[in-house]
Formats: sequence, structure tokens, C-alpha cells
Amino acid sequence: MRAPATISNWIFALGLVIGIALGLALTRLYGPLQRDNAEPWQLQPEQSNHYMVAVALEHAHSGDLTAALEKLISLRSATDPLDALAESACQLGSSGYLASPSGIQALRIVTQFYIAQGRAGCAEQLLPPDATPTPAAREDDSVRAIAHSTPVPTKPPLDAAAQPTRLVPPVQSAQRRFEAISLRSFCAVDRPAVIEVSVVDYLGRGLPGQQIRARWGTQEDIFISGLKSDRGLAYADFQMAAETDYTLDMPNTSEPVGQSLRTGLCYEGNRESLKSYRVVFAER
Repeated sequence: MRAPATISNWIFALGLVIGIALGLALTRLYGPLQRDNAEPWQLQPEQSNHYMVAVALEHAHSGDLTAALEKLISLRSATDPLDALAESACQLGSSGYLASPSGIQALRIVTQFYIAQGRAGCAEQLLPPDATPTPAAREDDSVRAIAHSTPVPTKPPLDAAAQPTRLVPPVQSAQRRFEAISLRSFCAVDRPAVIEVSVVDYLGRGLPGQQIRARWGTQEDIFISGLKSDRGLAYADFQMAAETDYTLDMPNTSEPVGQSLRTGLCYEGNRESLKSYRVVFAER
């Protein structure tokens, strides 16, 4: 008497499984899941290019270099984020992005951003010449027009002469100051002749987008913290050459490190390498 009930239960279970599987298949084919709030690194290449343009435009408005670099780093590019930005601008400039005045203006802002950080790409050659008159030229034209149209009085008005001139001192924005709080050498076979720099705030938190300068002889090089996301927001490094003394500082924000840095022969265990350094700049 129980056999028919058992068979019915099996048929019901099998039908349920088949129905669920069929429903999932139809949903996947005709109703794909819509993704919201995707992370920047999840964007498609074309979307990533437009995202980088938006970052450059936002920087042109806010002037916040640190925030812009953090957003570029969040794309997890295989190369330096600023080099990736230059490559993106080159791709956009070669694909019809310059067909509209707004596209030209946007790409011009992008190139100005990465050129200011010491990078270059092909987009600069793709852009048409900038025919916009400079502010100085417009100001000269305005002054000239006023000079020709306004008669110059031989004597100043009495009420103007009676008013004393009020001088308003310019307001200077506070600038961060840093100090080299740690300098030590180390020897590593996989990291020969390199200066590793960490830039942190007064709480020890990493600060991306900070410029560090290495100088030797009559030459110098600027490198920026936070561009190697796998090493942290504070990190930046510089490759030394043999037989060369280097001085290290943060331009306009710190005094030079107290001693010159020079590589030389060292040993890690019984393996030969070249001496490297670790320097920490901290906000004070």
C-alpha cells in the first residue's frame, strides 16, 4: 500500500528539481542580474577610460591630488596609474573622442593632469591647437579698450582723494610640513640599491600623492607615494646608481635628510647584493 505514495513523492521531488533548474536557466538567459555599485577595478575597459577622465575633471575642479591618485589606484591597473591614464587618453583620442568640443576640452584637462605629474603620451599630439586666448591677452585687450574709451581726469575726485587706501594681506593656505624621522640601511638580494620611502601623517597613516625628491650632482627626480598599491598608500621608491651620492627631501615641505645616501657592496647571508635604504617622512 505504501509503494504508490513513495513513487508519487519521488516524482514530485524530481519535478521540483527540474522546475528550479529550468527557472534558473531561463533567468540567466533572459533576465541577467543587474550589478550596482561595482568597484572601479570591475569596470570594462571602455568604462574604465571614462572613469579616469572623470577623475581628472574632478581634480581640475577640486585640486585634490591625493584623492585623484587614490581613485586611479583603485582601478588596479597593471602599470603605473598615471601611465595608465596617459594610455587611456591616447585610446580615447584615437577613437573619435575629439569629435566634439566637450571631448577636446576634457582630454586637454586629462593631458594637463598627467603632464604635471611627469608623464607623457600620444594624446598631446592628437589634440588640436588651443585657439582660446590666454587670460593675460584678454586682460590686455580689456585694459586697452578701457584706456581708449575712458577719458583720464587731470585731477582725482575730491571724495576719492579723501579715502585712505586699504591693503588686505593675502591669505595663505596652511601647508603640510614633514620631517625625516627614520633612516636605516638594509641588504636584500631582491631589492638592491633602492631607496624605499614611507610618507605618513602624525598618526602614522599612509599619505598617497606626496612628492619626494632625489638629487644627485646637477640632476634630480621626483617620485610619488601611493602609486604602487601592493606596497601601501605610504610607499614610494627610487633606484640608485653605483658610485653616486643622493640627497633626499620633500620639495617645499621638508628639510633634506641629514646624510647623503650611497649604495655599496653588502651581503644577505652569504649572498652578495647592493646596500639599500628605508626612509620615513612623518607629518609634524
